[in-house]
Amino acid sequence: MQQVSRRHLLQGTAATLSAGSLLGACSTSSSGKNSLEKNEKVKLPTYQRYHGVRPDLPPTDAGVMAGFLRYPANPKSCTQGKPGNGGTVTALIEIFGAPPPGPPKNRYWASLNDALGVDLKLDMVLYSNMTERFAVTIAGNDLPDIVQLVGNVPDTTQMLAAKFQPITEFVSGDAVKDYPLLANLTTEQWKTTVYNGEIYGLPIPRERVGGIMYCREDIFHQVGANPQPASFVEFKNVCKQLTDPKKHRWAIGYWNGIIPFVQEMLGAPNLWEVQNGKFTAEHEDETFRQALSDARSLVAAGYVHPDAFTNSAPINEWFGGGTTPTMWTGYSAWTGWVANYLPRDPHMNVNAMFPPNYDSGSKANIRRGGISYSTAIFKKAKPERIKELLRIANWLASPFGTKEYLFRLYGLTGVDNTLDHNGDPQYTTKGLAETVPMPIRYVADSPAPIYQPGRPQDDKIQHTYQMKVVPTGIANPTLGLYSDTQARKGAIIDTAFRDAHNDILAGRKPLSSLDDALQKWRQGGGDQIRKEYEQQLQKQGNS
Repeated sequence: MQQVSRRHLLQGTAATLSAGSLLGACSTSSSGKNSLEKNEKVKLPTYQRYHGVRPDLPPTDAGVMAGFLRYPANPKSCTQGKPGNGGTVTALIEIFGAPPPGPPKNRYWASLNDALGVDLKLDMVLYSNMTERFAVTIAGNDLPDIVQLVGNVPDTTQMLAAKFQPITEFVSGDAVKDYPLLANLTTEQWKTTVYNGEIYGLPIPRERVGGIMYCREDIFHQVGANPQPASFVEFKNVCKQLTDPKKHRWAIGYWNGIIPFVQEMLGAPNLWEVQNGKFTAEHEDETFRQALSDARSLVAAGYVHPDAFTNSAPINEWFGGGTTPTMWTGYSAWTGWVANYLPRDPHMNVNAMFPPNYDSGSKANIRRGGISYSTAIFKKAKPERIKELLRIANWLASPFGTKEYLFRLYGLTGVDNTLDHNGDPQYTTKGLAETVPMPIRYVADSPAPIYQPGRPQDDKIQHTYQMKVVPTGIANPTLGLYSDTQARKGAIIDTAFRDAHNDILAGRKPLSSLDDALQKWRQGGGDQIRKEYEQQLQKQGNS
């Protein structure tokens, strides 16, 4: 599994990467204005779940993921031949650490090129620079074959129509059966790629479980702290127990993860709340003010790492090394923690903290995550080239339990991984340096399983966690709706609001300044976004 995604961490309360934002395509394009009517007429790819392997821990319709206690013995191939035609394929994708060496030094990358039948050239951009690089790339005339579209981009529809290839004719309905592993992506995930009556690109799937407050249970037990506190007050006491500056340990490293965790304790809305056809943004709800106030109290008490507010703070290393024994981030990080840091510390034990009820008068619920992290879009090209790129993506979307999945995630056995007595892959030092950092899963990916190589007890813990929290998880009510203003102005006003509440969190401004920040958000476009969502909801109800 890849190293922990810092982008997941940066979602915070703004959650700018939600599927609703991606579907919320914008503006006027060269082929007309985006509309609900156009988008609803798109025939989405026929869903065909991959049934090649049987899970040990079954999935549920509510969104609990399939779990596997070990990798299937003698895995079979799910593809035939090489998908590429022998040329070069270029891609612009983000990365969250140092890029791996390229071929031929990197045997994994060289072997991947051979399996794909192309020379795969990746322009890997650090996550913090991706927005700027994306804008520069779009402004230029020399686009790579594949570009990762992350989050809100102003004038999305116009940009896609001008620069990128709709793939509707290649994947709509039963046409996707030519790429059966892409058909394993859900209808709900494909919806996030629909703009202006066309399908643009491939959804990069994510889990319904959303964000998690991870805890280093080994450190909790060392200091006698409860890894499952029963209220916010107890959580704050736990943070006090964990914090010991003399031992270079603070409870919290990722400061902006405190707010969403407290929001879940309070049963807060998931980005928006709708009642009687009227929308309220999460930060307009009183639970946000309470969560911000409580988060500020943790910072003021000294329970947050003193360097946490610096740019590019090494929060992953802090958690992995035990400097900060809690971390709020996405579900896919769970496997990454163990893969990256357990070899350094065999006593490491990662678990998830259930969001407790804030107090006796509240009802805690997780807030479901976005169903798609980003979209892999293709530059305009002839049909045969698009088909080749789709064949390559189909190979890269090989699902768990297959020979291809084992290779693309764990590399060459005997070089990048070794198989333990149960046949589970364990990364070697070379695999951690050359295979794990490869961001190919932003080109195409399959739905993730619950699987912790060689640690079936962790699989059971994760499945139990999901069975408890997923069925009652709160969904984002704007999924399936769109707002032109959200796409044009959403990123700008959300960033300004986030900066304002970060100033409060860091102690640079008082809590009372939240009122001014909210007013600016509303006047800057928030009220118009609300109006457009309400209009779209009404149209859906009348259709």
